[in-house]
Amino acid sequence: MRLPTLSLSFTFMIAASAILGGCRGGNPLDPDTAMALLKDRNTEVVKFTFSASPPRTTDDPQITRAYDRLIDAHVIQCTSTQAMGKICQPGPAGEAIMLVGANDLSLNAGRWVPSTIVGISRSGSSSAVVEVRMSFEPSPLYRDFESTFEDIQPVAVKTGAESMRNGKTVHATYQRDEEGWHLASVD
Repeated sequence: MRLPTLSLSFTFMIAASAILGGCRGGNPLDPDTAMALLKDRNTEVVKFTFSASPPRTTDDPQITRAYDRLIDAHVIQCTSTQAMGKICQPGPAGEAIMLVGANDLSLNAGRWVPSTIVGISRSGSSSAVVEVRMSFEPSPLYRDFESTFEDIQPVAVKTGAESMRNGKTVHATYQRDEEGWHLASVD
């Protein structure tokens, strides 16, 4: 008779321990909460910078044609100078383009937005790390002239454009306090 009483006490202690342990750990971070908190955060903006001085016609005809397409669409307007050749600035249809210094033009090409939760791992009783697949959401001007802007960029930057099409994976760290889960950082 002694054995069943001990077994019942032991079972009760394990159950109580599991319940108290669950209370201490709080609600686990679920994918919907993780995604909502990540979407609420201003996501990373992708800047596209290119030269305000198009190359001479003989340097690279593909780049020259790309600048000509932007000029024809009034995205940029260029003036010829004796000393520096063509110098461009934002045109009437290029209100999203900004002059950066004397030599560069810059455009907010778009932003990274969360698309899929790949996995969630709890890294403590009040923290979690979430692996998130991000997709590139282009700005209207970049979307309309994407191939033109890609023709302007050197090969090293074109690799970055390729990753914009394919997306990227980031790790988001979440912390839980009395108020609930909060996004701490994104790497």
